[in-house]
Amino acid sequence: MTAQDLLSDRPDRAPIGPLAAILYQDTPPDALLAGFARRLIAQGLRVGGVVQERPATAAGCRCAEMALLALASGHRTPVAQPLGPGSTGCRLDFGALAQVAQDLLGEIDAGLDLLILNRFGKAEAEGRGFRDVIAAALAREIPVLTALHPRNLPDWIRFTEGAALLLMPDETTLHHWLDDSRGVAHAA
Repeated sequence: MTAQDLLSDRPDRAPIGPLAAILYQDTPPDALLAGFARRLIAQGLRVGGVVQERPATAAGCRCAEMALLALASGHRTPVAQPLGPGSTGCRLDFGALAQVAQDLLGEIDAGLDLLILNRFGKAEAEGRGFRDVIAAALAREIPVLTALHPRNLPDWIRFTEGAALLLMPDETTLHHWLDDSRGVAHAA
């Protein structure tokens, strides 16, 4: 399902809710997303979602102890399956990812002002991952913010069919996007 598929039952064909991705190259966006979420929560906004977390000891390994950190609860869910000694990669634990997705759907049902998702990546490009979570949030007109590496840009464009923005990775840009998404007037 693409983001535009959500529009098929709407006679006015207007976008169903703001969808944006931070485009990042070398610096993972997780600290930016987590800090943005913390500041919004401190302002009283209902922010749900997850950011990717890797302990400092995992810096040299692509997947060691990779986890998703729930922004609202602080719950940490490991999502990588190491492939063993000598391996240079890992495999995403789709069972753990499905449980996180279920938890996120519960957050959406409870009501959010913003949903933050760690990445639009290979799993989403293949039709899995958080695609249904994105669709559920958009159907409820909840703004969705995620992150995107350029290697996944063609899949993102196919998924959104032009219904999303690409954002620079800085907090001022994120605040402006969220304010615009929520209809908040900017001071001159």
